Amino acid sequence: MKTIIITLFLGILITACQSDVNPNHVLTKAKLVNALAVDGCGWHFEVNLTDEIGSYVANDASNEKVNALISQAKDQYGIYVLEVEMSFELTGKKKKVTCGWGKTPEFDEINIQEIKVLH
Repeated sequence: MKTIIITLFLGILITACQSDVNPNHVLTKAKLVNALAVDGCGWHFEVNLTDEIGSYVANDASNEKVNALISQAKDQYGIYVLEVEMSFELTGKKKKVTCGWGKTPEFDEINIQEIKVLH
């Protein structure tokens, strides 16, 4: 009887500790950037990671959310920057971004759930 109660308790405890959190889901501050005019890259997101800056591009389903914010980006010598906070998931795909000198590198693609401008 004691073994059954302990097993049942452990089962409940393990179930309670499990989470529906998606490890690919990220909430972070980022910069929406376009530096194409100065041989940088077109619209993409820059996120400060532990020891580098991650570059991401919105998937087609997120373009409407991004396009709604682009007009708020501030121009600084041909570089447009908008600080945002966003919630997103990596899609596992890559997407080409137009950059200076005719280059088109592939950035990790993200699906944006929520995005807001930081003031």
